[in-house]
Amino acid sequence: MRLSWHEYALKLANVATKRSEDPYHKVGACVLRWDNSVAGIGYNGPPAGININWDDRDERRPKVVHAEANAFRYAQPDEVYLLACTLLPCRSCIQLAASYGITEIVYKNTYIYDDMSPNLCKEFGIKLFQLGNDQ
Repeated sequence: MRLSWHEYALKLANVATKRSEDPYHKVGACVLRWDNSVAGIGYNGPPAGININWDDRDERRPKVVHAEANAFRYAQPDEVYLLACTLLPCRSCIQLAASYGITEIVYKNTYIYDDMSPNLCKEFGIKLFQLGNDQ
């Protein structure tokens, strides 16, 4: 069976998690252009040249760049429509997605459910889809 574009992008995001060094949460993201070509893939991790003490969970948090931000790295605003993430994006990543003109977000799991994320998507006109764990 042929994958939908949502399934395709989410599978690419899932593969990106394999690059993450974060022992607590490996997160991946993929951004598709309007023609469904891949604009970017990212995973959560430190900025280039920065070392993180992964043993200290609280110390690592402010140093980790989110997968979504890394996926948008080479995209241009309004050239993309879909953000696929292995976790429901946080408030800041939804704001980032909206600034790029994203109209759809597909995700696999919820890390910490925050009512703000779905509400922000609704307010920004972003359709939110959750696909099952088999993606």
